[in-house]
Amino acid sequence: MADVQPFKGIRYNSTLSEIIGQLLCPPYDVISPEHQERLHERNPYNAIRLEFGMDTPGDSAQSNRYTRASSLLEEWLGEGVLQSEEEPSFYLLQEEFTHRGRVRARRSLVARVGLEEFSRRVVLPHEETSQGPKQDRMKLLKATGANLSPLMAIYRSPSPRVGAVIEETAGRMPLIDTDFDGVGIKLWAIYQKADVDTIRESLDGVPIYIADGHHRYETALRYREIQNEGGAQAGGHDFVLMSLLEIEDPGLVVLPYHRLLRGLSSEQLAEIKRLVEASFDVQPLDSAGSDPLPVLEDKLEEIAGSRVALGLLDAGGKRVSLLTLKERPGASGSPLERCATWALEKMVLEPALGAQSDAVDKGLLYYSHESEEVSQAIGGDAVQLGFVLPPLSLDVFEDVVLSGARMPIKSTYFSPKLPTGLVINRLT
Repeated sequence: MADVQPFKGIRYNSTLSEIIGQLLCPPYDVISPEHQERLHERNPYNAIRLEFGMDTPGDSAQSNRYTRASSLLEEWLGEGVLQSEEEPSFYLLQEEFTHRGRVRARRSLVARVGLEEFSRRVVLPHEETSQGPKQDRMKLLKATGANLSPLMAIYRSPSPRVGAVIEETAGRMPLIDTDFDGVGIKLWAIYQKADVDTIRESLDGVPIYIADGHHRYETALRYREIQNEGGAQAGGHDFVLMSLLEIEDPGLVVLPYHRLLRGLSSEQLAEIKRLVEASFDVQPLDSAGSDPLPVLEDKLEEIAGSRVALGLLDAGGKRVSLLTLKERPGASGSPLERCATWALEKMVLEPALGAQSDAVDKGLLYYSHESEEVSQAIGGDAVQLGFVLPPLSLDVFEDVVLSGARMPIKSTYFSPKLPTGLVINRLT
C-alpha cells in the first residue's frame, strides 16, 4: 500500500518570500546549458546551484558540482537561508498558467512517499528510462542526501475527502505567492492533525502513477538498496519526495514529445519512408498556401481516441502528411498499442535505427515538445524528417500504467514542469 506521509520540509527563509520567484529553477532534465548559466546569474541563492551546478575546469572526484551542492546545502542551512519546518506537513502547491489561451490552475499535494519496487504494483511507472540521467542523479543524491525536487505523480482519489481538504486549504493565506517563469505559484503547509489524518487515510492503498521523474524514482530505489546494504536502519532513505495530482484535476495537461531525425544516410532515410508506408496510411495535407501545421494538429485532434495517428514533416518533399495506423492482423488490442509513440518506435524507428537511446547517442534522433520547433527545424538543412505526435489521453495513460506496460522514452510531457526549490526533503 502507498505510504504517503507528511515531513519536515526544508524551505527558503520567509524573509526571502518576496524574491522567491528568483530562487526557483526547473528540474534538471529541461535545463539547457544557456538556461543553466542564466539561472546561476539570476541570484546567488538560486536552487540551480543545488539541482544542477556548473562544471568547472578543475573538477575532480573530490571536488565537483555534486560536492559543491552538498556544501552549499549545509552552508545555506547554517546561515538560515534555508530552514526546516517545525511540524511535519503536507504541502498544497497551486500552479496557475495559460494553456491554449485559457487560464488553468493545477493543484497537487507535496509529500514523502514510501519507496516500493515496481513489481509490488503500488507505485507504477509509465515510461522506459535510460542510464545516463540515473547516474547523474545518483551522484547528487549520494552527495546531498536530499530530494531537491519532487517527482510528479498521479493518483485517482477514492473519495472526495482529500479534495475537501485541498479546497479548504486553498482558501487560506498561502506561505508563498509568487511568479516563476510565467506560472503563478502558491504554497500552503498542511499540518493540522485532522487534515493530515484525512490525507493519509484516504490515500492509503491508492496506486500512484509516476508522471514525471522515472529516473529519480529508480535512482531512489537504488540509493535505498545501497543504504540497506551498508546496514542503515529504516529511515528517510525509504521515501522519496512527490507532488501528487488527482487524475481529474482540470489543470493536468499532457503534451507530446515530437521526434526529429537528422544525419541519416540515404539508405536509412529510404528505409524509414518504406516502413512508414508499410504500417501507416499516408495522407498528404494541402493547406492552400497557409501553415500546414495547424491543419495537421486539428486532424490529429479529430482522430484522437478512434485510431492511432501522427504527423510526418518531410524536408525532402517539403510536405506534411497525416499518418494513420493500418489495421494489423493479430494485434492484441493492448493499451500500449493505442499509443502513437509505441507504434512509431516499434514499426519505424527501432527497425530502421535500433533502440531510440542509441539513435540519440549517435545524434540521429532528438526530441521537442514544441511542434513549431519541428516545423522550423524542417526548414533548415540538418533535419530530414519530423514526426509530430498527438497528446496522450489520460484514459490511455491510466490503462497503460495499470496494464503493467511501459511506453517508449519521451512519450509524455506534463506541462508545466514542477519548480525546484519550493520544498526539499532531507533524507538524513
